[in-house]
Amino acid sequence: MEAVDLLVVGAGPAGCVAARVAAEAGLRVLIVEQRPTVGLPVQCAGYVPAQIVGHVSLPERCIAQRIRTMRTTLPDGESVETPAPGYVLDRALFDQGLAVAACRAGAALWTGARAVARSERGALVRRGSRDVELACRVLVGADGPRSTVGRWIGQVNEELLDGLQVEVVLPAPRASTEVYFDPAYAGGYGWLFPKGETANVGVGVNRRMGGQPRAALEHLLARLGIGRDAVVGHVAGPIPSGGPVSQVRVDHVLLVGDAAGHTHPVTGAGVFAAVVGGTLAGQAAVRAVQTGDAAALDEYPHEWDAFMGGPLRHALGKRRWLDQHWSADPVALSAAVRRAWIAFREYGRR
Repeated sequence: MEAVDLLVVGAGPAGCVAARVAAEAGLRVLIVEQRPTVGLPVQCAGYVPAQIVGHVSLPERCIAQRIRTMRTTLPDGESVETPAPGYVLDRALFDQGLAVAACRAGAALWTGARAVARSERGALVRRGSRDVELACRVLVGADGPRSTVGRWIGQVNEELLDGLQVEVVLPAPRASTEVYFDPAYAGGYGWLFPKGETANVGVGVNRRMGGQPRAALEHLLARLGIGRDAVVGHVAGPIPSGGPVSQVRVDHVLLVGDAAGHTHPVTGAGVFAAVVGGTLAGQAAVRAVQTGDAAALDEYPHEWDAFMGGPLRHALGKRRWLDQHWSADPVALSAAVRRAWIAFREYGRR
């Protein structure tokens, strides 16, 4: 049996930030990532708000395009442009940079390694053809919307949107992120996030409401006048939309990022929340290990709730309201979106 202070399952932003914070404080840290390459395949539209630079380093090479505004188009044809300072990232480079930072701080990283079972003292990890039992004092589950670690402790995302995205070559540069609502994108929306010569174009839809990801994406590409011959990449994945799971700390296990449901229920944005959650979880792990008191882990959910709980609860209320008032009528749907989408003043009202 091998032993570490902190075992992190998942090498996305939440996991790598938690690992770096703990390693910088002197903890023995191991990250296990089931993918062979950190950051690939990319499952993200790529936009992050400007305030992320206050929480994590953002090297120039990771920025595909700087953004100042967002343009939202409603089903009735109205289009509004609102301030939205931020960045569209090269997510693979961003994730890999966070992994490098964690390793430089002293964390170890196993790629192609999958957490397969919880053990009495930690977890069983399959690395190649070998199963390794890892003992740990704290276990962080940062393994995405359908978290294995979350299942171990009975905390799973019950509500998910289905995301489908392509990267396309743009005929001309576009300055803003673009968001599109339409009855065809049931329970969700479409987007175009520019990256210089290319853009991420995708949809997130709710299958329970009749959403069909492939049909919705074809609809969006047609309305944008983008042909299939412009497509250079393709990704798909689930997006948590039901708010945080009920318990992000169970025993010595902490959930962070998408695994914890820390994704904005309306926009689907999750990178900023993942970075903040990873930082707080890493700090809680440090306190628990250094003091020998597992009760210090309780500080993580309290600190997270103080920082992001209120906005996410408000967003979840807006998500519920929008789902209840979704309509095939463009005028009625536009009225509903105006009350529930972040670009409109009504979003801030109860």
